[in-house]
Amino acid sequence: MKNFKILNICFALLALVSCQNNDDYVAPDSLSDISWYTSIHPGSPFNKATGDHISFMDVSQGALSHEWRIEEGNKFLKTGFTTKDSLPLFVNPKLGLSTTDKTVHVLFMNEGVNKVCLKNTFSEPVTFQSADGPISAVQEGDVWVFERCFEVDVVAKEIMPSFKVLQDGVEIMTIAASDEPKNEDADSWPIIDVEVNKTLTFIDLTTIGNPNDRIWEIAGTPSMSNDSIAEVAFLQFGTTFNVGKLTSARVDPLPTQKNSKVIPLKVRVVSSSAPFEILSDITENQSEILSFQVAGTVDSGSLFGQNGNFTVNVSNSKSGFNQDIAVEAVGVNINDGTILELKLSEPIYNTDEITVSYAGGTIQSTDERLLADFSNKKVVTHFDTSLFASDSRFSFEVESSGDGGNTSGFWCQHLPSFLGTTDEVTAADGLRVVKYNVADYASAPGTSNFWGPGADLKALVPTPGAYRISIKFYRKAGATVSTIRTLTNPSWKVSFWDFSASNDDWITLENDIVTTAPLDKLDFQIRKSDNPGVTGEQTFYMDDIQIIPLELRP
Repeated sequence: MKNFKILNICFALLALVSCQNNDDYVAPDSLSDISWYTSIHPGSPFNKATGDHISFMDVSQGALSHEWRIEEGNKFLKTGFTTKDSLPLFVNPKLGLSTTDKTVHVLFMNEGVNKVCLKNTFSEPVTFQSADGPISAVQEGDVWVFERCFEVDVVAKEIMPSFKVLQDGVEIMTIAASDEPKNEDADSWPIIDVEVNKTLTFIDLTTIGNPNDRIWEIAGTPSMSNDSIAEVAFLQFGTTFNVGKLTSARVDPLPTQKNSKVIPLKVRVVSSSAPFEILSDITENQSEILSFQVAGTVDSGSLFGQNGNFTVNVSNSKSGFNQDIAVEAVGVNINDGTILELKLSEPIYNTDEITVSYAGGTIQSTDERLLADFSNKKVVTHFDTSLFASDSRFSFEVESSGDGGNTSGFWCQHLPSFLGTTDEVTAADGLRVVKYNVADYASAPGTSNFWGPGADLKALVPTPGAYRISIKFYRKAGATVSTIRTLTNPSWKVSFWDFSASNDDWITLENDIVTTAPLDKLDFQIRKSDNPGVTGEQTFYMDDIQIIPLELRP
């Protein structure tokens, strides 16, 4: 039995590279040796398009006979071609499906998996050490036969896009791969009426050429999509336009190629039969502008004098404030004509409770539908980013063997009650959570502490003021423990967190605090006095601690 060593030779003339991904040959003094090179880079897949070629070279030593075999439909090429040449002109008519040439260039014409096989015979046993294990020659009579087949995945050279279009679930157009619609024929394309804010569905049916990417470019909303099924709305009342096109593409690791096909369809946007009404929540942005989406494009000329038809009520239980604030201006979002914006005459704060009502008036869509009235829509106020957002310790992502509880920044007093883990539940944020578990709560200490980062908090929350802390909790089904405390300082504040609403799911709880100096304490404490009557095994999880600045109304 012989082992083999791959030859470290560069065949610049043939631009060939070592054929075997991570295959290792060992042994060195044999007169019989098996090795080859191909033009596929080591580690790269054997993928080609029809009309492409791969070069193969047999550099085995001591073989009694040698043969390359290909499948019907594929061709051996003569030498002398370049990357700019038409390869079919170099087909070697003297060769059929096999040759004893040491070096071959194979032109692939068949889609699917194609085989190119090397068959050598030797006078002694040989073994090839492949990445998948040894491959040994098989004795046939007086010789040893070694055969290796390379599988090449061949895709069609050209991509031929195909698609269909649906309206309200009904197919209105199908374009086959063989169809070739042209922009110059646009005058004869069918026209389909689509109501304002209604959609058409575009479905990619492309298979020829094995595309693995696509882009729809449609004159609607959204204007671009990579999805195989794109749902596109049309908002511009009174317009008629060509719909767009589909570009199908093949990207790495397959041979790259792309092709576009126009969608031979015109859309005429007509008045909607649906009510012109508010569709979304009302939100506040950083500039204290209130905005909401409506069911169509707003006619900006209809907004004049409509301020008084809006009532914005603002209340704040902490300050005792409760009054209506006048709307100073009504406008349309510069980037989206379906979004109305309200500018108020006085400041608002994210601790306010705000509602908006519209009594009706002359605000209308571009297709002349009047905006429906609405009452007491609650505003989602704006909050700045959490001060803990960039510190992964507060989602327990940083493991630390030196800290009790094995999560950086926190320390568990009574191990193993609180432990950082990736087990059992999917984290609410990141990969790790903190798990609280005791085998029998009756035997647990009266108070168990899970101390936080302490003085490190000062750099994260340096400014005295009001803050909202949020924490996610997950209580395992069957557990009855329900309450944990946090202790923050300064000034000393005890907050209670009741997570009894959780039952094998994550819930988010919030508590507000006021600091009088940089924050230097955020500790957890679970007490039996807060969980009376609890016994048996208890398990819950915590994740994603955030702290957000609050705006207190003067």
